[in-house]
Amino acid sequence: MFTVKFSGLTDVGRVRDHNEDAFLIDNSLFIVADGMGGAAAGEVASSIAIKTISEDLSDFSYANDEEAIKILQNSIKKTDKEIKVQMEQDPAFHGMGTTLVIALHIDSRLLIGNVGDSRAYIITNPNAGKQKESDENFISNAAAKTGVMPKFEMDKKNKPDEGIIRLTEDHSVVMEMVNSGVISEEDIRTHPMRNRITRCLGSIGNSNPDFLWHEISNGDTLLLCSDGLWEMVHEDLILAIVNSSSDPEEICKRLITAANNSGGSDNITAITAMFEKK
Repeated sequence: MFTVKFSGLTDVGRVRDHNEDAFLIDNSLFIVADGMGGAAAGEVASSIAIKTISEDLSDFSYANDEEAIKILQNSIKKTDKEIKVQMEQDPAFHGMGTTLVIALHIDSRLLIGNVGDSRAYIITNPNAGKQKESDENFISNAAAKTGVMPKFEMDKKNKPDEGIIRLTEDHSVVMEMVNSGVISEEDIRTHPMRNRITRCLGSIGNSNPDFLWHEISNGDTLLLCSDGLWEMVHEDLILAIVNSSSDPEEICKRLITAANNSGGSDNITAITAMFEKK
């Protein structure tokens, strides 16, 4: 069994005039939704996702892994329909939708689901939180120099067990281009089509969400985030920031600061959950 510390934070960024992101933390349930559609429509879509799924999973129980995935999939499909109903009832909401990344903490595992380009990462570090707080100066200086600029390199010579793993795969045009070998993953952040997603709630069609199980290890940190974070902050810096503090709220603040220091071109949302074995 694991104890878990968690926090979440959202920020409008430096360019947008309102925040269409939404997030929820409810004990073992973690959700980030990144709405789209202009005016207030994106906010409506992301709030529908949070409300519908959290209500559906308020009394979550399952007999086996397949049933757990089916329950989560049905809830996500229900959300898709709810957003479509709102669009039909109000022309102002036409074209709205939302991404979704969700994690359920179940015993020693995480069930992860996603639609769109919001992401789930696992950051590994058996010594998480033991670095000195003076690392904050290192993080602040690095944050000013990274983002969409060249990859930030940190010294891993004496830290062989640290790492960052992207658990989810974006449903986007640029990720399809990566998978077909047209561009590299490093090109995603600056590609002119980086904001075109191929799946979202509100127009998921015949597609399904992606699901995976992750076996938690001692010292793991789960990060759920919108593209306003990962497009602005390279994974190497995300790793350094997460492993710079044992306080999940402070980590979220530092991640958002780094994204804003790199331009803050979109709304920014982050949830961190830190796991330690009892």
